[in-house]
Amino acid sequence: MSLSKILLLALVIGVVWFGWRWINRVQAIGRARTTPRRPDGRRDPAAGPSPREAKPYAATEAEDMEKCPECGAYVAPRSAVSCGRPACPYGR
Repeated sequence: MSLSKILLLALVIGVVWFGWRWINRVQAIGRARTTPRRPDGRRDPAAGPSPREAKPYAATEAEDMEKCPECGAYVAPRSAVSCGRPACPYGR
């Protein structure tokens, strides 16, 4: 084996190692964002099971979309934001 092959192998191993760590970090951040929290920032055990323990789509609620009378876009009324037009019925 030549020195260039050893360096290339070390580089490939390093890229795989740091890529794996990055993917795990991104997944942990995603799990932390979906975990219910109490006002003091700690996980709320009364809010139900953690996302890993919960069944997929168990807490998903469907919401009917409504057409905005001002701009014509369909929005979910509880989470709608203003489209920026002066007569938009959804607050800013």
